[in-house]
Amino acid sequence: MNAGTVWALAAATAVLLLGTSGCAVLPGSGQETRELAGYEVVHEMSGDQLEELAVPTTVSEASWVWEGPRAGELRKILPVPTGAVLHLTDGAVGLDPTTGKETWSYGLLESEADVAVSPDGSLVAVSAGGTLALLDSGTGVEVRVIEHGSAGADHLSVRGAGLVTDDGLVTAEADGPGGVVVSFAPWDDGPGWRNGGLRCPEGTGDPRVEDGFLTPSGVVVVYSCGGADLRMAGLDTATGEEQWSLVRGEDFDDGAEHPEQLPREGFAAVGDVAVLENMALLRGTVVVDTVHGEVLAEALPSEPDDTVLRVLPHGYLAVRSERLGNGEWEDRFEVRDFSGSVRSTVVTDENKVGSTVSGQLPLEDSFLKPRWSEEEDNMEVAVFDWDAEGSEKTIALPVEIDLSGIDSIWKVEEALGPGTFQEVPGAVLVREHARGEQVPRVAGLT
Repeated sequence: MNAGTVWALAAATAVLLLGTSGCAVLPGSGQETRELAGYEVVHEMSGDQLEELAVPTTVSEASWVWEGPRAGELRKILPVPTGAVLHLTDGAVGLDPTTGKETWSYGLLESEADVAVSPDGSLVAVSAGGTLALLDSGTGVEVRVIEHGSAGADHLSVRGAGLVTDDGLVTAEADGPGGVVVSFAPWDDGPGWRNGGLRCPEGTGDPRVEDGFLTPSGVVVVYSCGGADLRMAGLDTATGEEQWSLVRGEDFDDGAEHPEQLPREGFAAVGDVAVLENMALLRGTVVVDTVHGEVLAEALPSEPDDTVLRVLPHGYLAVRSERLGNGEWEDRFEVRDFSGSVRSTVVTDENKVGSTVSGQLPLEDSFLKPRWSEEEDNMEVAVFDWDAEGSEKTIALPVEIDLSGIDSIWKVEEALGPGTFQEVPGAVLVREHARGEQVPRVAGLT
């Protein structure tokens, strides 16, 4: 069965409600099929109106499993105010986080679609074939369709179709030998802005746009001059006015030693801070305040016995390991502010957590750590309460997580980390990473 057939069948996607029998299929209040950008579009909405939810402070059970079309691939879990949007190979699906049922789906059959969520979470953009469809993130209602260029520029990045803001698209490109031009095109075809003031010093070489990302306070463009001299500039999204700039080698440096060859090394936003991912996803030694353009840290711990695990909006998660007198190891997982002061702690040992360097998820009241269970022959999630003594709780996972054969921390985090082991309003979602045939599945922990 091909991807088109799967998407077109209303019963192709089901939710298994744990503790009940059978499958509950998306009822659907309407399905539209039409052509867009050379692809057949299947657009389905349930008509449900979901409320905005808070991110859970802890979880205690696996409540449901969502299963998608066999021909698809689940690439990323994206939080939105009403729950989650799943980025699939050829489109997107909106989920109710309390039940795992679909509230909407939007597929461009046989395409390689990119999907992004606006900073305030209200809009979902699906880009393929030089065309971008804007959807309401809660209901899936199509807000507008925009032609943004050739099919080769579908990636929703600053160098491709654009970064998806609440009000339009931001793009950047080299402007001759002197610098970089950043442009904003609003959704409503009104007047945008253009900033050509990001310049390279004379004699440093031709400019190149390296990256760009959005934060709640603006847009950040990363560019180089002559292949070096990496620069960051923070711009006001509403006006395009430059707010601050930083230069690597002058304002910050990356002095960390990397234990493995990284697939890429760029900045990623976590709230209003940005982390240089020179270790793994959302993990690195350099952190920048994107509101004021200040370097908050350029040497977060990266030693084997004391290392950063994930950068958070107001600090970072780290693990400190110490060998005890009996020869066993004690692990202290700590949430610290950027000065290094400890705010919350979980103290445990290596037998209770397994690997200390991947898969951690800190919530407000608890710390989640996947670990191998011989009894289940699968991963389980251990739930530790912050600053509390006593045994942890355990959640058996109803989806398979197989990380055997992966020897890269970066790739382990891609399989079970940000975007795949993800907190969203209403639940914590875990993407299946199984042996053999890959079928998109997600478990909801509540």
